[in-house]
Amino acid sequence: GGARAGSLELRHRRVNGDDAAVLFQGDAPYAVIVLDLTPEGDRVSNLFVVSNPDKLTHVQKEEA
Repeated sequence: GGARAGSLELRHRRVNGDDAAVLFQGDAPYAVIVLDLTPEGDRVSNLFVVSNPDKLTHVQKEEA
């Protein structure tokens, strides 16, 4: 089963050099979301979501 919406917490972090929105379930990262913007910065050109737990092991809830 997936996470219930009420059990996720949103934090903003820098992940792999990009500003990201990170969803945490408890202390564990649930997903990282990165938006790429157009050069003008007014539109989203790409959306990247990573939710594979094996690829999120380096993401910490608290900033270093």
